[in-house]
Amino acid sequence: MIELTQIPNTNIVEMDIAGSVSAEEFDRVLAELEQIIKQHGSIRVLEIIGTLDTPPIPWSRFWDDIRFGFEHLGDISHAAVVADQGWIRRYVNFLDPLLKPEIKTFKLAEIEVAREWLKSAV
Repeated sequence: MIELTQIPNTNIVEMDIAGSVSAEEFDRVLAELEQIIKQHGSIRVLEIIGTLDTPPIPWSRFWDDIRFGFEHLGDISHAAVVADQGWIRRYVNFLDPLLKPEIKTFKLAEIEVAREWLKSAV
């Protein structure tokens, strides 16, 4: 499951991911993100990650996920990754110096702190 919510009157997008994501859900969310990026130029992303299945997205979409990330490296100014899984936070922190967006990780209990961080980000 993946749900995308644009916060009204902002360039903030919340993405809630849990279980596994179908190819149709994945394609829909990428198309929605493309539209939001076109509308705002750059976006701030709150990614809420619940318990994930293996693999979390269809194998047929892994390349699309990587390509989208590289095509839009400059379109995401800030990313807050909210997850209780330690391996996800370690992975994100490992990648942080290699990526353009300012990235912070938070535990699920800190979701409001993550939202406030994104709201105040410039």
